[in-house]
Amino acid sequence: MYTAVLIKGKTYSVMGHVFLLNQEKEIEKKVFQYLNGNEFFDCKQLDVPDDDKPVKDEEPKETEEEPAQETKTYTESELKGMNKTEQEAIVIDLGGDPSQLKDKSERIAFILEHQEKAGE
Repeated sequence: MYTAVLIKGKTYSVMGHVFLLNQEKEIEKKVFQYLNGNEFFDCKQLDVPDDDKPVKDEEPKETEEEPAQETKTYTESELKGMNKTEQEAIVIDLGGDPSQLKDKSERIAFILEHQEKAGE
């Protein structure tokens, strides 16, 4: 089992996970390998007892679902129903800087514009 804690910044979204500052989350090995060594995260690999076999058949099933979450196209009404943290996580996923966007309407406009470009 693996865990990660965001230690710098407010939010961070990666591979279908949204991290909030100082909140520990269980993550998959693939996410651990991606985040381990990132100065924004404290990542840990928890010991697995020798009696337990790692179940490798389940990991690919989880990772197969993740790309669908990353490529989700949001509608304006969906975005309006989200809170600021959720919107900021999407902005980060699209390569934006939430601190440069003044309010909810600018975040929504950024997301709608950039997800169209990403889909092309």
